[in-house]
Amino acid sequence: MRIGVSLPNVGLDHGKEMVLPVAEAAERLGFDSVWVAHHVTLPYERTSRYPYQHSGTEVAMSPGMQWLDPLVTLAMCAAVTDRVRLGTSVLVLPYRNPLNLAAEAAALDVLTDGRFVLGVGCGWMKEEFTALGIDPAERGPRTDEHIEVLRALWTQDPASFQGRFNTFDGIVLATTTRTEGGPPIWVGGNTDPGLRRALRLGDGWHGFEVFPEDMPGVNERLARIGGEVGRDPGELALSVVRGLMPPGREAESFVPGRRMLGGSAQAIVDELGAYADHGVHDVVIQVSLLAPQVPEALEWVAAEVLPQLRR
Repeated sequence: MRIGVSLPNVGLDHGKEMVLPVAEAAERLGFDSVWVAHHVTLPYERTSRYPYQHSGTEVAMSPGMQWLDPLVTLAMCAAVTDRVRLGTSVLVLPYRNPLNLAAEAAALDVLTDGRFVLGVGCGWMKEEFTALGIDPAERGPRTDEHIEVLRALWTQDPASFQGRFNTFDGIVLATTTRTEGGPPIWVGGNTDPGLRRALRLGDGWHGFEVFPEDMPGVNERLARIGGEVGRDPGELALSVVRGLMPPGREAESFVPGRRMLGGSAQAIVDELGAYADHGVHDVVIQVSLLAPQVPEALEWVAAEVLPQLRR
Protein backbone atom coordinates (compact mmCIF):
# COMPACT_ATOMS: atom_id res chain seq x y z
CA MET A 1 0.00 0.00 0.00
CA ARG A 2 1.15 3.51 -0.85
CA ILE A 3 0.47 6.39 1.53
CA GLY A 4 0.04 9.91 0.23
CA VAL A 5 -0.38 13.28 1.92
CA SER A 6 -2.73 16.16 1.17
CA LEU A 7 -0.83 19.43 0.93
CA PRO A 8 -2.17 22.48 2.79
CA ASN A 9 -3.05 24.45 -0.35
CA VAL A 10 -6.31 25.37 1.39
CA GLY A 11 -6.53 27.67 4.40
CA LEU A 12 -6.90 31.18 5.71
CA ASP A 13 -3.40 32.36 4.89
CA HIS A 14 -1.59 29.54 3.16
CA GLY A 15 1.33 30.19 0.82
CA LYS A 16 4.60 28.58 -0.19
CA GLU A 17 5.91 28.81 3.37
CA MET A 18 3.14 26.35 4.30
CA VAL A 19 3.00 24.14 1.20
CA LEU A 20 6.62 23.59 0.20
CA PRO A 21 7.90 22.40 3.61
CA VAL A 22 5.14 19.78 3.68
CA ALA A 23 6.05 18.52 0.21
CA GLU A 24 9.71 18.36 1.22
CA ALA A 25 8.84 16.58 4.46
CA ALA A 26 6.67 14.03 2.64
CA GLU A 27 9.58 13.21 0.34
CA ARG A 28 12.14 13.05 3.14
CA LEU A 29 9.98 10.92 5.43
CA GLY A 30 9.14 8.25 2.87
CA PHE A 31 5.57 9.06 1.86
CA ASP A 32 4.65 8.09 -1.68
CA SER A 33 2.73 11.09 -3.01
CA VAL A 34 1.39 14.58 -2.34
CA TRP A 35 -2.01 15.90 -3.41
CA VAL A 36 -3.85 19.21 -3.79
CA ALA A 37 -7.53 20.18 -3.85
CA HIS A 38 -9.36 22.51 -6.25
CA HIS A 39 -11.93 25.28 -6.23
CA VAL A 40 -12.09 28.48 -8.27
CA THR A 41 -14.78 30.58 -6.59
CA LEU A 42 -16.54 30.40 -3.23
CA PRO A 43 -19.97 32.02 -2.83
CA TYR A 44 -20.92 33.91 0.32
CA GLU A 45 -24.21 32.01 0.30
CA ARG A 46 -24.83 28.56 -1.10
CA THR A 47 -27.46 25.87 -0.96
CA SER A 48 -25.29 23.16 -2.54
CA ARG A 49 -24.31 20.57 0.04
CA TYR A 50 -20.91 18.89 0.12
CA PRO A 51 -21.69 15.35 -1.12
CA TYR A 52 -19.16 13.51 1.06
CA GLN A 53 -20.43 14.85 4.38
CA HIS A 54 -21.15 12.18 6.99
CA SER A 55 -21.43 14.30 10.12
CA GLY A 56 -24.07 16.89 10.82
CA THR A 57 -21.54 19.71 10.54
CA GLU A 58 -21.05 21.16 7.09
CA VAL A 59 -17.53 21.38 5.72
CA ALA A 60 -16.45 25.03 5.86
CA MET A 61 -15.72 26.47 2.42
CA SER A 62 -15.97 30.14 3.21
CA PRO A 63 -14.90 33.14 1.14
CA GLY A 64 -11.54 34.30 2.40
CA MET A 65 -10.08 30.80 2.57
CA GLN A 66 -7.06 30.47 0.31
CA TRP A 67 -7.42 27.84 -2.42
CA LEU A 68 -4.11 27.85 -4.26
CA ASP A 69 -4.45 26.68 -7.86
CA PRO A 70 -3.61 22.97 -7.95
CA LEU A 71 -1.46 22.87 -11.08
CA VAL A 72 0.55 25.96 -10.12
CA THR A 73 1.05 24.53 -6.62
CA LEU A 74 2.21 21.16 -7.94
CA ALA A 75 4.63 22.84 -10.34
CA MET A 76 6.33 24.52 -7.38
CA CYS A 77 6.35 21.27 -5.42
CA ALA A 78 7.90 19.47 -8.37
CA ALA A 79 10.88 21.79 -8.09
CA VAL A 80 11.62 20.79 -4.48
CA THR A 81 10.98 17.02 -4.80
CA ASP A 82 12.49 14.22 -6.87
CA ARG A 83 10.60 11.06 -5.94
CA VAL A 84 7.01 11.53 -4.72
CA ARG A 85 4.15 11.48 -7.16
CA LEU A 86 2.15 14.71 -7.39
CA GLY A 87 -1.60 14.61 -7.91
CA THR A 88 -4.86 16.54 -7.92
CA SER A 89 -7.48 15.36 -5.47
CA VAL A 90 -9.42 16.30 -7.44
CA LEU A 91 -9.41 18.84 -10.24
CA VAL A 92 -12.99 19.78 -11.22
CA LEU A 93 -12.71 18.89 -14.87
CA PRO A 94 -15.69 20.80 -16.34
CA TYR A 95 -14.16 24.07 -15.10
CA ARG A 96 -11.17 23.73 -17.45
CA ASN A 97 -10.80 24.03 -21.19
CA PRO A 98 -9.58 20.49 -21.99
CA LEU A 99 -7.09 21.61 -24.64
CA ASN A 100 -5.40 24.01 -22.25
CA LEU A 101 -5.48 21.39 -19.52
CA ALA A 102 -4.00 18.76 -21.83
CA ALA A 103 -1.00 21.01 -22.46
CA GLU A 104 -0.65 21.97 -18.78
CA ALA A 105 -0.83 18.35 -17.65
CA ALA A 106 1.66 17.33 -20.35
CA ALA A 107 4.06 20.01 -19.12
CA LEU A 108 3.78 18.71 -15.56
CA ASP A 109 4.33 15.18 -16.84
CA VAL A 110 7.53 16.32 -18.57
CA LEU A 111 8.84 18.49 -15.74
CA THR A 112 8.19 15.81 -13.09
CA ASP A 113 9.61 12.95 -15.19
CA GLY A 114 6.23 11.21 -15.17
CA ARG A 115 5.31 11.74 -11.52
CA PHE A 116 2.05 13.63 -12.16
CA VAL A 117 -1.36 11.99 -11.56
CA LEU A 118 -4.44 13.82 -12.81
CA GLY A 119 -7.28 13.17 -10.38
CA VAL A 120 -10.54 14.51 -11.79
CA GLY A 121 -14.14 14.93 -10.69
CA CYS A 122 -17.32 16.39 -12.12
CA GLY A 123 -17.89 18.91 -9.29
CA TRP A 124 -20.84 19.56 -7.00
CA MET A 125 -21.16 23.27 -6.13
CA LYS A 126 -23.90 24.68 -8.37
CA GLU A 127 -23.06 28.27 -7.43
CA GLU A 128 -19.50 27.80 -8.68
CA PHE A 129 -20.68 26.40 -12.01
CA THR A 130 -23.04 29.35 -12.40
CA ALA A 131 -20.26 31.85 -11.69
CA LEU A 132 -18.13 30.19 -14.37
CA GLY A 133 -20.98 30.25 -16.90
CA ILE A 134 -21.38 26.47 -17.01
CA ASP A 135 -24.67 24.65 -16.70
CA PRO A 136 -24.30 22.37 -13.65
CA ALA A 137 -26.69 19.90 -15.26
CA GLU A 138 -24.02 19.30 -17.92
CA ARG A 139 -21.20 18.52 -15.51
CA GLY A 140 -21.33 14.75 -16.04
CA PRO A 141 -21.36 14.81 -19.87
CA ARG A 142 -18.68 17.53 -19.89
CA THR A 143 -16.45 15.49 -17.61
CA ASP A 144 -16.78 12.40 -19.78
CA GLU A 145 -16.07 14.30 -22.98
CA HIS A 146 -13.16 16.25 -21.50
CA ILE A 147 -11.46 12.98 -20.50
CA GLU A 148 -11.93 11.71 -24.05
CA VAL A 149 -10.41 14.94 -25.39
CA LEU A 150 -7.39 14.59 -23.10
CA ARG A 151 -6.84 11.03 -24.27
CA ALA A 152 -7.12 12.06 -27.93
CA LEU A 153 -4.63 14.89 -27.55
CA TRP A 154 -2.14 12.70 -25.68
CA THR A 155 -2.30 9.73 -28.04
CA GLN A 156 -3.09 11.00 -31.56
CA ASP A 157 -0.69 12.81 -33.90
CA PRO A 158 -2.45 14.71 -35.35
CA ALA A 159 -5.54 14.67 -33.11
CA SER A 160 -9.15 15.07 -34.16
CA PHE A 161 -12.33 15.07 -32.11
CA GLN A 162 -16.01 15.65 -32.78
CA GLY A 163 -18.11 16.03 -29.65
CA ARG A 164 -20.92 17.96 -28.02
CA PHE A 165 -18.64 20.51 -26.32
CA ASN A 166 -15.36 20.17 -28.23
CA THR A 167 -14.53 19.93 -31.91
CA PHE A 168 -11.13 20.05 -33.59
CA ASP A 169 -9.41 18.42 -36.52
CA GLY A 170 -5.80 17.68 -37.39
CA ILE A 171 -4.07 19.46 -34.48
CA VAL A 172 -0.92 18.61 -32.56
CA LEU A 173 -0.63 19.39 -28.87
CA ALA A 174 2.16 21.89 -28.21
CA THR A 175 3.65 19.75 -25.41
CA THR A 176 4.32 16.04 -25.86
CA THR A 177 3.83 13.94 -22.74
CA ARG A 178 6.73 12.07 -21.22
CA THR A 179 4.45 9.21 -20.12
CA GLU A 180 3.15 7.10 -22.98
CA GLY A 181 -0.55 7.79 -23.35
CA GLY A 182 -0.34 10.76 -20.98
CA PRO A 183 -0.51 11.07 -17.20
CA PRO A 184 -2.73 8.54 -15.42
CA ILE A 185 -6.27 9.78 -14.80
CA TRP A 186 -7.92 8.85 -11.51
CA VAL A 187 -11.64 9.52 -11.43
CA GLY A 188 -13.27 10.71 -8.21
CA GLY A 189 -16.84 10.07 -7.14
CA ASN A 190 -18.54 7.56 -4.85
CA THR A 191 -21.77 7.25 -6.83
CA ASP A 192 -22.52 4.69 -9.54
CA PRO A 193 -21.99 7.35 -12.26
CA GLY A 194 -18.57 8.08 -10.76
CA LEU A 195 -17.64 4.40 -10.70
CA ARG A 196 -18.92 3.99 -14.25
CA ARG A 197 -16.83 6.95 -15.40
CA ALA A 198 -13.74 5.46 -13.74
CA LEU A 199 -14.30 2.10 -15.41
CA ARG A 200 -15.06 3.54 -18.83
CA LEU A 201 -12.44 6.27 -18.99
CA GLY A 202 -10.02 6.16 -16.05
CA ASP A 203 -6.84 4.49 -14.92
CA GLY A 204 -7.96 4.59 -11.30
CA TRP A 205 -10.79 5.40 -8.90
CA HIS A 206 -10.39 8.00 -6.16
CA GLY A 207 -12.93 7.67 -3.33
CA PHE A 208 -13.67 10.26 -0.66
CA GLU A 209 -14.52 9.40 2.94
CA VAL A 210 -15.00 5.75 2.02
CA PHE A 211 -14.41 3.52 5.03
CA PRO A 212 -13.01 -0.04 5.03
CA GLU A 213 -16.42 -1.53 5.72
CA ASP A 214 -17.72 0.27 2.64
CA MET A 215 -15.22 -1.36 0.29
CA PRO A 216 -17.00 -4.72 -0.17
CA GLY A 217 -20.01 -2.79 -1.47
CA VAL A 218 -17.80 -0.63 -3.67
CA ASN A 219 -16.13 -3.71 -5.12
CA GLU A 220 -19.51 -5.34 -5.77
CA ARG A 221 -20.67 -2.22 -7.61
CA LEU A 222 -17.42 -2.07 -9.59
CA ALA A 223 -17.88 -5.71 -10.61
CA ARG A 224 -21.48 -5.12 -11.68
CA ILE A 225 -20.74 -1.94 -13.60
CA GLY A 226 -17.57 -3.43 -15.05
CA GLY A 227 -19.65 -6.22 -16.51
CA GLU A 228 -22.00 -3.67 -18.04
CA VAL A 229 -19.24 -1.60 -19.66
CA GLY A 230 -16.86 -4.46 -20.48
CA ARG A 231 -13.97 -3.48 -18.17
CA ASP A 232 -12.25 -5.63 -15.58
CA PRO A 233 -12.27 -3.68 -12.27
CA GLY A 234 -8.93 -5.29 -11.50
CA GLU A 235 -7.39 -2.94 -14.05
CA LEU A 236 -8.23 0.10 -11.89
CA ALA A 237 -5.94 1.51 -9.23
CA LEU A 238 -8.17 1.96 -6.17
CA SER A 239 -7.50 4.88 -3.84
CA VAL A 240 -9.29 6.62 -0.99
CA VAL A 241 -8.91 9.91 0.88
CA ARG A 242 -9.22 9.99 4.67
CA GLY A 243 -8.71 12.61 7.31
CA LEU A 244 -6.13 11.83 10.00
CA MET A 245 -5.94 13.00 13.59
CA PRO A 246 -2.87 11.90 15.58
CA PRO A 247 -3.42 10.91 19.24
CA GLY A 248 -3.83 13.87 21.55
CA ARG A 249 -4.98 16.21 18.78
CA GLU A 250 -8.67 15.25 18.70
CA ALA A 251 -9.82 18.57 20.16
CA GLU A 252 -8.48 20.33 17.06
CA SER A 253 -10.88 18.61 14.67
CA PHE A 254 -11.90 21.07 11.97
CA VAL A 255 -15.22 19.29 11.41
CA PRO A 256 -16.75 17.97 14.65
CA GLY A 257 -18.13 14.47 14.26
CA ARG A 258 -16.06 13.65 11.20
CA ARG A 259 -14.68 10.12 11.37
CA MET A 260 -10.90 10.30 11.17
CA LEU A 261 -8.04 7.86 11.02
CA GLY A 262 -6.83 7.99 14.59
CA GLY A 263 -7.01 6.55 18.08
CA SER A 264 -3.51 5.07 18.13
CA ALA A 265 -0.78 4.11 15.71
CA GLN A 266 -1.91 0.48 15.83
CA ALA A 267 -5.53 1.44 15.18
CA ILE A 268 -4.45 3.41 12.12
CA VAL A 269 -2.29 0.53 10.89
CA ASP A 270 -5.19 -1.88 11.33
CA GLU A 271 -7.60 0.38 9.45
CA LEU A 272 -5.15 0.91 6.59
CA GLY A 273 -4.55 -2.83 6.48
CA ALA A 274 -8.29 -3.37 6.12
CA TYR A 275 -8.26 -1.16 3.03
CA ALA A 276 -5.44 -3.24 1.56
CA ASP A 277 -7.45 -6.41 2.18
CA HIS A 278 -10.13 -4.99 -0.12
CA GLY A 279 -7.77 -4.06 -2.94
CA VAL A 280 -7.08 -0.40 -2.17
CA HIS A 281 -3.65 0.54 -3.51
CA ASP A 282 -3.34 4.13 -2.23
CA VAL A 283 -4.60 6.01 0.81
CA VAL A 284 -4.23 9.79 0.87
CA ILE A 285 -4.28 11.14 4.40
CA GLN A 286 -5.56 14.65 4.96
CA VAL A 287 -3.42 16.37 7.57
CA SER A 288 -3.75 19.87 6.18
CA LEU A 289 -6.37 20.69 8.83
CA LEU A 290 -3.58 20.48 11.40
CA ALA A 291 -1.70 23.43 9.88
CA PRO A 292 0.71 24.88 10.79
CA GLN A 293 1.82 21.70 12.61
CA VAL A 294 1.51 19.46 9.55
CA PRO A 295 5.24 18.54 9.38
CA GLU A 296 5.11 17.38 13.00
CA ALA A 297 2.08 15.21 12.22
CA LEU A 298 3.92 13.67 9.27
CA GLU A 299 6.93 12.97 11.48
CA TRP A 300 4.64 11.03 13.84
CA VAL A 301 3.05 9.02 11.02
CA ALA A 302 6.45 8.27 9.50
CA ALA A 303 7.82 7.07 12.83
CA GLU A 304 4.82 5.17 14.20
CA VAL A 305 2.71 4.03 11.23
CA LEU A 306 4.75 3.66 8.04
CA PRO A 307 7.28 1.15 9.44
CA GLN A 308 4.46 -1.20 10.44
CA LEU A 309 2.91 -1.02 6.98
CA ARG A 310 6.18 -1.87 5.25
CA ARG A 311 7.40 -4.84 7.26
